[in-house]
Amino acid sequence: MMAEKIPLKEILGAMDRKDFDWYSKLDDDKKKQFSSWLFLRYASSAKGKDKEDLLLNTNEFVNKYYKDLYKHEELMWKLFCLTSTGKTQFHEYIKPPNSRMKTDNVSQFVSRLYPHMKGDEVELFRTLNSDDDIKQMAKDTGMTDKEFDEIFGKTKTKRKKK
Repeated sequence: MMAEKIPLKEILGAMDRKDFDWYSKLDDDKKKQFSSWLFLRYASSAKGKDKEDLLLNTNEFVNKYYKDLYKHEELMWKLFCLTSTGKTQFHEYIKPPNSRMKTDNVSQFVSRLYPHMKGDEVELFRTLNSDDDIKQMAKDTGMTDKEFDEIFGKTKTKRKKK
């Protein structure tokens, strides 16, 4: 039989109160339900005047060593409690970054040109460089007009007036 889910309000409330013993009081089934990664998405954000403190504390106490400590759930819980200001906060979920590649032709071209770049880096590259800059890079690679048109679309040529 599976234990009923732990209400998010209960978890966030215990963290906000700095209830360091909350996790240790859970039964084994509920401990299995606790996910520090998922909870991190909520804990690092809040609305109100303390939002900057919560973010800085979460980065300092939890994010910095997360890869080394995530398997130690009770320790992670205590670190989450350290992030709190001691006041009840409204925590909203932060969606994890999307690392998928864009499928448009220009992003695919940039990805082929710089294969070490991740999806968000390609997106940033596109933001920092104009389409004309990227077109010039494409021309500099020596691609054919046909390849160029496949990536950037047909370029209109001006007709000469007779």
